[in-house]
Amino acid sequence: MRSVLLIAWREYKQYVLSRGFLIFMISFPLLIGLGGAAMTFLETSRPLRHFVVFDEAGGYVEAIDREIAARHETSVIAAWDAYVSATIDKTKFAAEDLPDPFAPAAVTRARQEAFNAAGGVEAAQDAVNTYLKSGAPPFIGPKRQFERLDLSGVVGEEATIAEAAETLRPYLLGEKNFPRSSHGLFAAILIPENYTGGEDGAEAQYWSANLTDPALEITVSRALSSTARRKMSESFGLTPGQLDAIADVDAPVQAFRPDKNEGGGELEEVDRLRSAFIPAAMTYMLLVVIFGVGNLLLTNTIEERSNKIVEILLSSVTANQLMLGKLIGIAAVGLTMPTVFALGGLTLALSGGGDETLRDLVGVLFNSWFLPIYLFYFFCAYAIFAMIFLAIGAISNSLQDAQSYMGPVMLLVFAPLPFMVMVFQNPNGLIASILTWIPIYTPYAVMMRIAADPPIGEIIGATSLMLAFAIILARFMGRIFRAAILQSAPPKAKDLIKLARSGG
Repeated sequence: MRSVLLIAWREYKQYVLSRGFLIFMISFPLLIGLGGAAMTFLETSRPLRHFVVFDEAGGYVEAIDREIAARHETSVIAAWDAYVSATIDKTKFAAEDLPDPFAPAAVTRARQEAFNAAGGVEAAQDAVNTYLKSGAPPFIGPKRQFERLDLSGVVGEEATIAEAAETLRPYLLGEKNFPRSSHGLFAAILIPENYTGGEDGAEAQYWSANLTDPALEITVSRALSSTARRKMSESFGLTPGQLDAIADVDAPVQAFRPDKNEGGGELEEVDRLRSAFIPAAMTYMLLVVIFGVGNLLLTNTIEERSNKIVEILLSSVTANQLMLGKLIGIAAVGLTMPTVFALGGLTLALSGGGDETLRDLVGVLFNSWFLPIYLFYFFCAYAIFAMIFLAIGAISNSLQDAQSYMGPVMLLVFAPLPFMVMVFQNPNGLIASILTWIPIYTPYAVMMRIAADPPIGEIIGATSLMLAFAIILARFMGRIFRAAILQSAPPKAKDLIKLARSGG
C-alpha cells in the first residue's frame, strides 16, 4: 500500500504544485469576477441607437416615443430594485419597508408614475442613503438605448414609402452621416398610410442593417401593438386610462410545495436553489471535473510511456500498484479545485461576507446530503471513465494514436446531453429513468434527479448496476493496461478484446 500511496502522491504533487495549476486556482475566481464586471461594462457601454420614423398614417411617432420612454423608465426602476436589494444593510432596515414607490416591487405603469411623482432616482437615493451598507456606491441607472431623430429636411412630407426607403438607404448602410448625428442610422421605421395595426391594413416596415440587436424592433412592435389596442378599445367605449389600468393588472401568484411543512409550504428562494440550481450546477461540475482529470490521466500515461519513464517506475512497483496510484492521485487532483472553492465559499459566508444568495447556497450545500452524494457519484463516474482513459493511454504512443479511440468514447459520453434538459424539467419522467439505468450515465442522471425525490428503489437498483459495471470494466481495462503498458508498439484495435480476456 505504501508504494501505491507514493505513486498517488507523485501524481498529485506533479499537478497541484505546478505553476499552471496554482495560476488557474488563483485566476478562476478572478475570471468569474471579471466576467461579471465585463457584462456590467457591456451593458453600461451599449451605444445609443439613432433611428427615424416616417409616419404616413399619423399618430404612431408619439406612440413609439412613449413606448421607448416607458421602456427606459422600466429598466431604471428594475435596476434600482436590484441596487436596493444588493446594497441595503438588512440589519438596519428591510428593503420591503421602504416607501412604496422606492421599495422593490413589480414595475407597472402606475409604479412608474408614482416613482417619478415622488422625485425619481434622486429622491429614491436620498430615501435609502442612511440604510445602505458602509461604502455602498451611489446608484447609476442604465443609459438610454434609443433616440429618435427628426426627418425634416431629409425626407419630404409628400414622399412615398418607397421614396423614403431609397432616400434613407445610404444612411442605414453607413455611407453617409445623418444630419444632427455623427453616425449613420441604426434603423428606420416606415408606416404606410393605410396601416391600421390589424390584418386588414398594410404592414409597417422596419429597416436596419443590424440583425443581431432586435431590441428596437421589439420596442417598435410593442408600440404599434399598443396603439392598435388603444384604437380598438375606443371602439369598445374604453378610455386610454382604462386601458392602462387593465394593462397594469399583475395578478400575484405565490408558489407552494406539497412536501414542505415549514411556513405552510410556501416556496422560498432557498427552495429553488435546492431543487433546481444546485443539482444542475453540481452535475455540470461533475462533468467538467471528470473529463478534466480524465484527460490529465490520459496525457500523463502517454507521456510516461513514450519517454520510457513507465519502465523505471515498473522496476520498483507492480503494474497494479502503478495503476491504482495513478487513479488515486489524479482523483485527488480533481477534488482539490471544488474543495478549495467550497471551503472559500463557506469561509466567506461564515465571516458575514458575500450576499444573501451565497449564504443560502452554502447553507444548502452543508446542511443537506448534496455533498456526500456528489462525492459518491464523483468517485463512481471517475472510476468508470478513468479506467477507460488509462487503458487508452496504455495502448497509445502519442496523442495522435489516442484520438482514434477518444472519438467514439466522446461520442458515447456526450450522447445524452440533448436529453439532460428533459431530465431537468421532468426528473421522474421516462427519459430520466432510462438514463439512470445506463451505468455510464447513472452519476449524472442521479445528480440531476436527486432533489426531486426519485423512487428510492430505482436509485438503489441503478446504482448497484453501475457499481457492478464499474467493477467489470475495471477488471477488463486493468488487464489491457497491464498487458499493453510495456509494449513498444501499440496493439491494434482487434487485439484489445484478446488482451482484455487474457490479461497478457
